Amino acid sequence: MITIGFATIGESPRDDVVPAILKQLRPNTRAVERGCLDGLQLDEIEGLAPESDEAGIITLLRSGASVLLAHKKILPRMQQCVDQLMHDKGADVVVILCGADWSAIRSERMVINPGKLFPAVVSSLAHGKKLGIIKPSAGQIEQETARYASIGIDTMVTSASPYAGDDRLALARDAAKDLADGGCDLIWMTCIGMDTRMRDAVAGVTQKPVILAQSLIASIVSELTPGSGG
Repeated sequence: MITIGFATIGESPRDDVVPAILKQLRPNTRAVERGCLDGLQLDEIEGLAPESDEAGIITLLRSGASVLLAHKKILPRMQQCVDQLMHDKGADVVVILCGADWSAIRSERMVINPGKLFPAVVSSLAHGKKLGIIKPSAGQIEQETARYASIGIDTMVTSASPYAGDDRLALARDAAKDLADGGCDLIWMTCIGMDTRMRDAVAGVTQKPVILAQSLIASIVSELTPGSGG
């Protein structure tokens, strides 16, 4: 049996994400979860909000509400989550359920860092194409545009929150229409909270290939768990 640790910047468990990933892994894979906001009161969570000049990273609370957090404020708590998952819960691999860059995390075992993994995969696929990007928050558009411009990828960036209940599908279709009108050749849905229904909505509007962060991370985890998938 292999134990996969899932670390979220919000509260655990992430029932909107982890079960979908587990479907692609072998049946006897054990999942353990930790969240950076586990056990915190609302005023403590509010203290982790980004400053006015920061884009922030968005996450889901158990209540169904979403919050913006400052990466630099949440980083020490993420390190604690990784340590707990490995040392207390016996995780062989830890998956960070956030597309920000977590290179500062230290561990003697493997940590899957979407902030490095995603741009490497997506930029290689998007070379020579116009890449349409859907972020979960409008405040992240400028930063994401600059990220891909720095590696020579032509992009159009928009947003659609996955944490808007059933409205997320309408938001996804609106974002997709903008990208279709912008002539994008490939669509990248960056947030691990975005699900297959959002992907299907985007694909239906754009009629272009769509890469979903949730599915991409599941594929990588599957490669690291022998005998999984199917």
